[in-house]
Amino acid sequence: MLTQINEKLTITPNGLRFNADLTFEEWSSMAPNIGGALKSMAFVIGDWMIYGEEKFAVQPYFPSMAPDPRHVRVSSPNYEATQAATGLDPATLKSYAYVSRRVPMSLRNDILSWEHHKVVAKLAADKQVEWLNTAASGDSGERISVRRLRASITSGRVLSPEELSVPPSEQGITNHIPSINRLCGWWKQIGGTDWIKSRSREQVAALLRDFEPVLSIINQLNTSIK
Repeated sequence: MLTQINEKLTITPNGLRFNADLTFEEWSSMAPNIGGALKSMAFVIGDWMIYGEEKFAVQPYFPSMAPDPRHVRVSSPNYEATQAATGLDPATLKSYAYVSRRVPMSLRNDILSWEHHKVVAKLAADKQVEWLNTAASGDSGERISVRRLRASITSGRVLSPEELSVPPSEQGITNHIPSINRLCGWWKQIGGTDWIKSRSREQVAALLRDFEPVLSIINQLNTSIK
């Protein structure tokens, strides 16, 4: 399919066709539009698929109950039709639909990438807003990277850039930080000290037994520096 932008430009299935010479001003003015199109395209496709499924494919059990967009799942036939129409592979389409479904427009942050929103899609709505705002404000007004956001969510706290870096001497060696971050995230998720208050002595003792390998590592480290 060809899309004529103006007499000088045509979008083709294989790229951008220049029908005539552009001035520097014309060429440079295209950059924001191209960037905006790339940034929004995943959401545009995902929103389009969810809208079609919600309006034309999903019939609520009770006419007065409209389906919640966060729970509307695109059917296999519609994925196949969308794949044929767009040429995108099913895995990409499912990812676009998932993020659009889980992160509605009212929760999105327009200064962050689609990948940032994909990272928070698994969270509850209030946590999505919290983490997206954190990623947008970042350090000294700079956005937090997708990698750092993902690691911070796993750990349950905002990690510093230094915590993400691995010294050259340790490259290729299994790093302990991801495991510790997962453990801290798990502890926060179950409630921390609130969990302890709601459990019996036997349950706490059982958890301590599970942590004996960790305590052994700590004891060995303490012994080595005495």
